[in-house]
Amino acid sequence: MAIGKPVVRVEDERFLRGEGRFTADYTLPFMLEAHILRSPHAHARIGLVGLDEALALKGVHAIFTNVDLPEGLPPIQCRIPTHGDLSPYLQHPLARDTVRYVGEPIAVIVADTRAIAEDAAELIEIEFDPLPAITSPQQATADGAAPIHAPGNLAGRWGFDLGDVAGALKAAAFTASDSFSIQRHSAMPMETRGLLASYDAGRNLLDIYGPTKVVHTNRNMLAAMLGMGEAEIRMIEPDVGGSFGARGEFYPEDYLIPFASIRLKRPVRWIEDRVEHFAAINHSRDCTFDVNVCADKDGIITAFDVKLVTDMGSYIRTHGDVVPSHAAASFPGPYRVRNYRVDAMTVMTNKTPTGTYRAPGMFEANFARERILDRLADKMGIDRAELRSRNLIRPEQMPWHVGTESVKRPTIFDSGDFPLIMDRALQAYGWSAPFEREADGWKRGRGICVLVEPSGLGPFEGVRIEVDQHGKVQIFSGSSNQGQGHETVLAQIASETLTVPMDRIRVRHGDTGIITFGGGTYASRTAIMGGNAVHSASVGVREKALKAVAGKFGIAVEELDLREGAIWHGRKNEPLVTLGGIARMLMPGNQEILTSPSAGNIPDNDGLVVTSYVRGVPSGAAVFAVHMADVLVDPETGETKVERYFVACDVGRQLNPLIVEGQIVGGVVQGLGGAFLEELAYNEDGQLTTGTFADYLMPNVYDAPPITALVFEESPAPTNVLGVKGVGEVGPSGVGATIGNAIANALGAVSGLNKLPLTPERVLHSIGFGGQV
Repeated sequence: MAIGKPVVRVEDERFLRGEGRFTADYTLPFMLEAHILRSPHAHARIGLVGLDEALALKGVHAIFTNVDLPEGLPPIQCRIPTHGDLSPYLQHPLARDTVRYVGEPIAVIVADTRAIAEDAAELIEIEFDPLPAITSPQQATADGAAPIHAPGNLAGRWGFDLGDVAGALKAAAFTASDSFSIQRHSAMPMETRGLLASYDAGRNLLDIYGPTKVVHTNRNMLAAMLGMGEAEIRMIEPDVGGSFGARGEFYPEDYLIPFASIRLKRPVRWIEDRVEHFAAINHSRDCTFDVNVCADKDGIITAFDVKLVTDMGSYIRTHGDVVPSHAAASFPGPYRVRNYRVDAMTVMTNKTPTGTYRAPGMFEANFARERILDRLADKMGIDRAELRSRNLIRPEQMPWHVGTESVKRPTIFDSGDFPLIMDRALQAYGWSAPFEREADGWKRGRGICVLVEPSGLGPFEGVRIEVDQHGKVQIFSGSSNQGQGHETVLAQIASETLTVPMDRIRVRHGDTGIITFGGGTYASRTAIMGGNAVHSASVGVREKALKAVAGKFGIAVEELDLREGAIWHGRKNEPLVTLGGIARMLMPGNQEILTSPSAGNIPDNDGLVVTSYVRGVPSGAAVFAVHMADVLVDPETGETKVERYFVACDVGRQLNPLIVEGQIVGGVVQGLGGAFLEELAYNEDGQLTTGTFADYLMPNVYDAPPITALVFEESPAPTNVLGVKGVGEVGPSGVGATIGNAIANALGAVSGLNKLPLTPERVLHSIGFGGQV
């Protein structure tokens, strides 16, 4: 049995030996290096552009601006359905007449070395006519605000109005209302983005190293923009040093670097530096919630009334409005609330465009909802966990249809016994146990957040499994891998079904040249979609092998068994033939006749190869989770220490407990960064003021408290054969809310602590010290 075992990640061995190959490790003969000249202004018209001096620099091969791009080239399209038409806000690969954020690409310099390209960039002369910068949704929607794009600064507005919210508010015994703000921050993977494009002009073939996440989608988008056939472009994912939702989308550079290679007929490589990353990668979060909640006299929540405003930055990128869409659709959380109203707005500003970041929309909605529920519990005079327990969706109510939708997908919780997991979590943590409220002048508090995290979204995933003549198994997956451990988990699934040791299984992924279609990796989907595709293909290989042997030996399939990588007949001590032997039997051109009435349909001689595409389901798989934490707060300085952190969740079925625990623990630490430290801040001129690691703080090992992950397998997902649910975003999703509630509990704060990150200044402000922060 391989599934469910804590198998050490097979891919780690090469990383620990220093044998991983990342984009910057790839070089090709005659390769050139590219540098992107980016806007220093948040908002300005572009006047004359002088390139002569830069082009004269020795070693410079070309400089491309917007006028060099094909006439009629469309902007980069959304890959996800949106609320309304957002096409007027899409971004072109290079700025045309106006720049709209600091870091917007203006030109691509290609030279013998990166250093020469950077020197040439400094010689380019551009006349800018600065325009006023708009840096907040309030500015953008104020009367008389200048439009960043022609249609105006309000890009989208939609909502849901379920039940009778007004009636519930009027009849309520208890109400609470407040505003909550989640700061702009983003993924900071160890490896920045990069691409190496190589064009073979004679054969009209383009190879690109560096794409990840959704390589087939990106390949198709690039083919449309370049006017090439999809089969003429091969995208190859190397080893990847992290993504977290932001890396791997189709950015301007994903067009520009291949375009440069085609124009110059030379390989061109671009590696993003960290300063570029801060300004150019998709930012995320950056939204505010105005929330009203009410309950009856028995403590039953009767309605949520929400206004959501999201700062989208200067352009709409490939994700469209998926982040606020998820937040609006999922705001009611795990509670059986039928009266829900939300007014959601997406607003354009002169900041870097936004996209997804681990637990997109959920981290934000959970913070606002769970903070307001603590306020409601305080008003009612009941325990905060008790309020939540009274209102949880019951198992007999599954599947629970929230009544909303996001990206044209209904919000449905497929399964789960939420009250059972809640009770076990509270007991395991000791929620009700007395604890010392003070320690050496520090105040101790306890926080909780209860949530449902969606997973396994997307239309399909594909896998091809090949067994060679030596019995080795190759898995070609349409998924991609940015460090999650897919090479291990997918091999475990195949090993279980094919009874082949994992060291004889190799997983290849993220390469459009090895499988025709692929869904990619996002939304905690690979264990569900990719895993079930591997299982389906493995079952297909097993059935094909059994039928082939039945045909050769004239034995009924029912009398055969696959074990130890071979086909056995009943209880005999010797196998009839190994999987490698069957692969030889099924080679094209093999004239051996396979006939047996008992074998049924005999497979064609096309090798021991099976391709399987597994279709997704609209609901995905819902993971119920409970976060709890104890903190110490210094009321003199506002400093906060997290003493312990706890996550309980029901994942349906664990494929690899080590990887599940690693995802949860790592996710919590990432969430602590969002709760306490990370913020992409702008000044009034639209300049990013936290654009280096000297200013943008991230958690490290010294900031990580003891973290316990209590994983249950109570409710296997009914939407997939393996019964698994995605766990990749459970860790960060509830951290902001849990920590906010714990600090408020420590200080007895009845207001404040509504704005992330929870800096010492904001903590002190919550108890009456200092001004507004």
